[in-house]
Amino acid sequence: MGVKVGPRIIQNGLILDVDAAVLRSYSGTGLTANGLIGGINGTLVSGTGFGTTNNGFFIFDGADDYINFGNSTSVQQSSGTLSTWTKTVSAGSSFRGIFAKRLAYGLFYADNVLVAYDWGANTTRSTSINIADNTWKNVVMTYQSGVSSGTIIYLNGVSVLTYLVVQKQLHFNLPLVKFHHSICTVEY
Repeated sequence: MGVKVGPRIIQNGLILDVDAAVLRSYSGTGLTANGLIGGINGTLVSGTGFGTTNNGFFIFDGADDYINFGNSTSVQQSSGTLSTWTKTVSAGSSFRGIFAKRLAYGLFYADNVLVAYDWGANTTRSTSINIADNTWKNVVMTYQSGVSSGTIIYLNGVSVLTYLVVQKQLHFNLPLVKFHHSICTVEY
């Protein structure tokens, strides 16, 4: 949920920043979302749409739309912070991605509840919080692979889940993708 003139983003350590409301990041048409930091661009896949409210946001259908940011070495990290804004009335049943690097890290809606999937333990880590209420929410994941209580999920600035994660694969050719939201920032 971008704004024309908003808070300055701290860029120290930031490797990816995409904002549909910033013309340099997305023109409102086409298949490329330009990274504002770090030179990582994304490709809109399977009909990812664009809405003009709040100066612009990406629209995902919950089935197969996503933005593929590739698999540069910049996103092959064992620790970092991912932050995004998300809004939905109903994400539907099963898993719907918010952002993910399969086999490494990711946040999802699972039956409308905010969850992380832990590929190392092959299990879902649930916050037990239904976030599908048609209001914008800031979801953040900080992670440190292999560190006890090193992964923390925040909802609107409040810690809602802490756990240990061991990433299964960082360097496997799986892209960082995002769904169901309009802004994505990644910091390592």
